[in-house]
Amino acid sequence: MKSPISRWTIGVALIIAIGTVAPVSADWEKGLAAYNAKDFATAAKEFEDVTKTNPDYVGGYYMLGLCQRSQNNLSAALGNLRKAVDLDAANEAPDPRYSIALAQALIQAKQYNDAYATLKALNFSNLPASYRSSYALLFAQAANKTNRAGEAVNILNAQVRSDSSNAGLYQALGAAQDNLGDDKAAYAAFKRAYELNPNDETSGRYAIRAATTAARRSGSSAEKSKYYTEASTIAEKLAKAKPNFEHNLLAGESWLGAQQYSKALTWFEKAKAQASSNALVYYYIGQCYTSLGQYGNAQSSLQQALTQASGNADLRKKIYNQMGYVHEKNRDFAKAKQAYSEAGNSRQASAMDDKIAAQGENEKFAAECREFKTKIDALAMQAEEFEKLGDMESARQMREQLTVLQRQYAETCR
Repeated sequence: MKSPISRWTIGVALIIAIGTVAPVSADWEKGLAAYNAKDFATAAKEFEDVTKTNPDYVGGYYMLGLCQRSQNNLSAALGNLRKAVDLDAANEAPDPRYSIALAQALIQAKQYNDAYATLKALNFSNLPASYRSSYALLFAQAANKTNRAGEAVNILNAQVRSDSSNAGLYQALGAAQDNLGDDKAAYAAFKRAYELNPNDETSGRYAIRAATTAARRSGSSAEKSKYYTEASTIAEKLAKAKPNFEHNLLAGESWLGAQQYSKALTWFEKAKAQASSNALVYYYIGQCYTSLGQYGNAQSSLQQALTQASGNADLRKKIYNQMGYVHEKNRDFAKAKQAYSEAGNSRQASAMDDKIAAQGENEKFAAECREFKTKIDALAMQAEEFEKLGDMESARQMREQLTVLQRQYAETCR
């Protein structure tokens, strides 16, 4: 699972606070008022005038760049934010907020390598505490996008220790751990993000998927059950809070993985009620019924899945494979072979040939045993008739033959 990373924004205080004294002008005041009112076009015009009258003032270029970025005029925004960084570099103690704002615009423009280089140039440990979470979130995006997830994990781990209630940091940490392939660590981070912000469905879904992946890759049945059960708990919470199709399906999938088939069915039925033509739901329902030993219901659901999956070749193969298994359990090996063949499962299809042959031999053997038993029953009746007629010698001979035949039957047919 490769989880996309949300776009986090720098806090308002960080954006509009200017470290140097702003020029006292009508343009500046009008610009700030328009910016705070989210009238970015007007604000951009006012701040552009500020840069014309004060060409060496860092704050004018900074605010102009922020306005242009908010209008998605990224080329102009990058130019003005770079100008702010360059002008500020001449100061004895450059203000990191300008580089952070530039990095955010670079990420917005998908220039991830430049964003990484811009942020990497800053010393994280020397940043003011109020800047660090914003920096860590932006750095994580840039690092993840440039195959440096390990660096993202290091920065985020350092920051969650001091900002432990920040759900965004934990979600970013989960994404970085996921990029490293550490499913268990990713799950722990996404779970924490969801606990801190239960209204964030994204973190909840990521937690479920990370737990599911961890369960699938687990080496022990106990650990597998643990992760699937925890995924199910979160999925149920999501589904109860917002009972849409995706959440009901996730709850069903999680309980299916946990081998709680009746619980899984409950959620799949809810999902089916919301999307009655969804082939995947019927396939999952068929799997549940199969595992519950209800092969008739399983076959019916799988047939419905097949009808709905007309344009999905991969899913149809899975459905046919499951059908083959159900037919095999019902000892209808000819139909099982046909289904396995449709699924492209040549190994199982070939195995059905052996079972069909063995089944034929078994049926022939069963017929012979039934005939043998009929002869034994007939001989017993003859012995009884001789006894009724008083012909005890003939009856004795019949009984002796009967004993031999019964022993042969027991050795051969039972």
